[in-house]
Amino acid sequence: MNGTAIPKFYEGEKLPQGYYDTPDPFVRPKCNLNLLELSRYALSHGKELVSLTKEEISQFKVNSTS
Repeated sequence: MNGTAIPKFYEGEKLPQGYYDTPDPFVRPKCNLNLLELSRYALSHGKELVSLTKEEISQFKVNSTS
């Protein structure tokens, strides 16, 4: 590992393939989370995004239609 902390929601699980790869700036990433509301939730609870649990994150899942 390169010294980067593993998010709490990945503890005890295998990291997805390419987790540490550098993102391609020309490809729009797929995301099924409402990131704005997720970050507001973390801020209002005094937490960093990496310290949120799977249960907390699952509250912000959305259906992708793209």
